[in-house]
Amino acid sequence: MRRLMPIAVEGQSARLNAPILYPSGSACTIEIVFNKDRCFVSDLGMGHFEAEMSGAESFYDKSARAAVEKYGVGFDGLSVFAAWASPSKLESAVTLVANASVFAAQMAVLRAEEEKDRQRNSELYEKVSHIFGLKSVEKSREIQGRDDVWNAHNVVAMPKGRIAVFEFVSTYQNSVANKFLMFSDLAKKDSGYSLNSVVRDIGRIGKRGSMLADVSNIIQLDAAREQFEKYASAA
Repeated sequence: MRRLMPIAVEGQSARLNAPILYPSGSACTIEIVFNKDRCFVSDLGMGHFEAEMSGAESFYDKSARAAVEKYGVGFDGLSVFAAWASPSKLESAVTLVANASVFAAQMAVLRAEEEKDRQRNSELYEKVSHIFGLKSVEKSREIQGRDDVWNAHNVVAMPKGRIAVFEFVSTYQNSVANKFLMFSDLAKKDSGYSLNSVVRDIGRIGKRGSMLADVSNIIQLDAAREQFEKYASAA
């Protein structure tokens, strides 16, 4: 195992950084406690800590229980663990605990971001409805792209049967990727769509967000009414 990753041994325990990353980019830390010919392997609650630091603590318990079922390890409400693995199974136990811990944190953060996106899309719906009129805006609607059907949000009916879509996009990688895929497909279908990525702060969207400019307009949530109208009319 030393050939694969750094290990620090102290007395009857050892800690290592597994080559698998949490959403924050930090490596998964695993503790191994030795007791004669048995080993107790734990993530020391680091998956829970990662979720807590990302504001996703309330989603972690459900995500962790799904992770331990998937990987066949244990969960005590805080730590992901493998109970008393034999030395011959130690590599497998470390791998399973690390994967389960990271999976649980990833799922918790993803669900938290999805919930935030829903809340922000509701906030955006209120703004778009105020600008274009409640009767002209649908909170969500399925729209046909060239290759797939997409569930779009804040869909505005424009003159001559054209459509403007205003999707909130967070700085989370998954949010950017999902909107990029949707807008890329919709842009390939010549149907007069105005595609708009709405962000909290253009300055914080980063390099990944610049990809959105290739397939959509980018507008801040607090932009003036005139800017929303300008982009919608560009359909």
